[in-house]
Amino acid sequence: MTRVAARTAHRKCKCNTMNANLPLIAAFINFIVICFADTLSPEMQMYWENHMVQPYFDNTTKREVTAIAGQTCQLHCRVKSLGDRAVSWIRKRDLHILTVGILTYTNDQRFQSLHTDGSDEWTLRITSPQARDSGVYECQVSTEPKISQAFRVNVVVSKANILGNSELFVKSGSDINLTCEALQSPQPPSFIYWYKGGRVINYSQRGGISVLTEQQTRTSRLVISRASPSDSGNYTCAPSNSDSASVVVHVIKGEHPAAMQHGINGANVAHSSTYIVMAIISACFQLLLLVRRPTQWRAAAPEWPVGR
Repeated sequence: MTRVAARTAHRKCKCNTMNANLPLIAAFINFIVICFADTLSPEMQMYWENHMVQPYFDNTTKREVTAIAGQTCQLHCRVKSLGDRAVSWIRKRDLHILTVGILTYTNDQRFQSLHTDGSDEWTLRITSPQARDSGVYECQVSTEPKISQAFRVNVVVSKANILGNSELFVKSGSDINLTCEALQSPQPPSFIYWYKGGRVINYSQRGGISVLTEQQTRTSRLVISRASPSDSGNYTCAPSNSDSASVVVHVIKGEHPAAMQHGINGANVAHSSTYIVMAIISACFQLLLLVRRPTQWRAAAPEWPVGR
């Protein structure tokens, strides 16, 4: 019994040693195949790639992607020595299989797998991503056991902002000065367009229009000098990678101090309105006191003679 137990233990030890050395053996075989690949026949190369060489991921790809809501984003997964295995994309939060190979396995057609024959890159394209699409996605290879690589997607909602109030009053002859910011965008916008109504502002239509856009600070400044009533309208700032923002501009003749761009600001307008309301309430209260004292009125009034 002792000899049998010793033999069994010896065999188990040899098996464990072999299993521990399997990755080294596989790496050595891969190295030999790569060195002598040119001397092997095409059939032999395909056999080695499909049955002996283990796939592995290229870790140089970007693993965390910030996407803008509504704008297509892509995740790039590179698998070396894939052979005849399949590459799948899986959404981690619910383990939902999105694609297998180039086939889509979800009813949400916004997800699509892209692959070019002969390439080692498998791309998951998400069209019009939304905030709910944020999370972890896995690129999985059908080895045994399976291997996978995780990618994180952060979908942000970027909206432009025009400094100041949403409605602006400017005195005729003054300058219209609008500043737009796109600070929420993950990358500086490639351009920022200004619109009046539904049309891009035409610099040649009239003189005195200037736009200064700074991509690094993600701001754009529109100046229209010597504004006239015809310059009134809805002005929109539209960065390339953010939702647009709008402001309504009124160019008026004469004084309108409660809402002038270069005069009293919105806070003072609110204070002025408060003072007006308080004055009206005070006048009504005094009138009510006078109405409730008719006896004193009659005592103070002179007596007029009655004609016969």
